[in-house]
Amino acid sequence: KSRIIDKSPLKYKLVRGLSSLYPSVILNNSNIGLTRFNIVLEVLYNRYQITETVAERGTNQYVSFCSVVKERHQDEIENFLSDECNLELDNFYYGLLSREKKNKKKTGRSVAVVKSCFIFSHGNASVERGFSVNKTMLVENLKKQSLINQRRAYDRIKSLRGVENVSITKKMLLAVRGAKHRYREDLVRKKEYLDKKASKTQEKRKLENELQQLYNQKKKIRLEKEKEEIEFEVKIQILEEKRKSLL
Repeated sequence: KSRIIDKSPLKYKLVRGLSSLYPSVILNNSNIGLTRFNIVLEVLYNRYQITETVAERGTNQYVSFCSVVKERHQDEIENFLSDECNLELDNFYYGLLSREKKNKKKTGRSVAVVKSCFIFSHGNASVERGFSVNKTMLVENLKKQSLINQRRAYDRIKSLRGVENVSITKKMLLAVRGAKHRYREDLVRKKEYLDKKASKTQEKRKLENELQQLYNQKKKIRLEKEKEEIEFEVKIQILEEKRKSLL
């Protein structure tokens, strides 16, 4: 059990505090929610994510929002908490706080840190979705640049919310017409680059071989010289011993 708790996000103080944003807590236990929300503000402040002024304003806005939630949004919250509702929490708050903002009242201002809090829950979701998109695009022998260009086109179409929203301009048509010509130019350019790279590699290998030969010759000369010095030392020692014996 302790291992499960150690691996659980609930061991983090911030995660426990984020429960203050759950609609049922705001609707039925606003005092507990305020205590937990202050924990969130404290953690963010200690991590230099918000200023002291923003933290104080966040507390006041949370209290103001809780004071009017039953009057204005009880039906919406109960509908959200029902089993039939498939709306995600961040989308629910986006609609709720947007309508409150239109009221132009102090109690209608959105809590300053709510947006930051919901970002934590998403984590690397966008990155992981990107990996999934890449996987669907991958085919045999697909070049890296081709994948990058496909992702650019995909992301652009997605940002426009559909192919039907893409504007077909004269510049785009000219680019499509000249695509084959640019493709051939790119092949020639890549071939020249590879030939140049191969030539440099060959020249580098040749220089390395010549350099290695010189190092080997130098080593051979040094060893021969050391051998000669040893032979001379031996001869000198023999002669010295003979000279001493004649004294």
